[in-house]
Amino acid sequence: AGEVMARRKRKIILEDTERKKKVPALPIQERDYNRFKYKLEEISKDCPERNLMIFYIGVATGYRLVDYLGLTNGELKEFLDEDKFIIQESKQYNAWKTHIANNPNSKRKPPAPRESIIQTNLRKKIKEYVKGKKNSEYAFESEKYPGEPITPKTYSAILKKVGEELGLKHITGHSLRKTYAQRLWQEKRDLEFVRKSLGHKSIETTKHYLGLDNEIKEDASRIADSKL
Repeated sequence: AGEVMARRKRKIILEDTERKKKVPALPIQERDYNRFKYKLEEISKDCPERNLMIFYIGVATGYRLVDYLGLTNGELKEFLDEDKFIIQESKQYNAWKTHIANNPNSKRKPPAPRESIIQTNLRKKIKEYVKGKKNSEYAFESEKYPGEPITPKTYSAILKKVGEELGLKHITGHSLRKTYAQRLWQEKRDLEFVRKSLGHKSIETTKHYLGLDNEIKEDASRIADSKL
């Protein structure tokens, strides 16, 4: 009996450990991109325009959901006037605040807001989306809590559901930024270009983000295998 209980305990610990492992979000592949958009629109019922607009901004700019879901219609219109988004990314800013709190004498300056040029296709979509809407209202209002923006967690769950219905694994809100990064890499094959576009501090971070370590290992093994 004691041995059975011990095995059960080990199994529970193992299962708990597996649950706690955070699996990185995956990008939406080009072969699935249009189907994903269509399915997102289909399951969105009352808010297809909102959900698609959030989607388009994410894959076109690489901003994290937390950095743009709280925008108002007025702010979107101002960005259109500026021809670019100018957003202070919270991850870098919070890291800077933590550094200053731990190092009061530090002369490190706060990170500059990240800019993203609004090109023709995205401009048309945003312009149509904000047309006739009040500047003071949130651009991406919650269905459940009127007067408040939809949360990253809620929108991420919507994307996850779309992924599940299409048989795509590990799709979350962060998949939009991953899709943006993957497209830049596949088009340019220039790590420095992708690094700057994402706002990463190091090339190593960008390589890991793109999953290039695995790609390099696979290429190396394929080259070696071909010479056997």
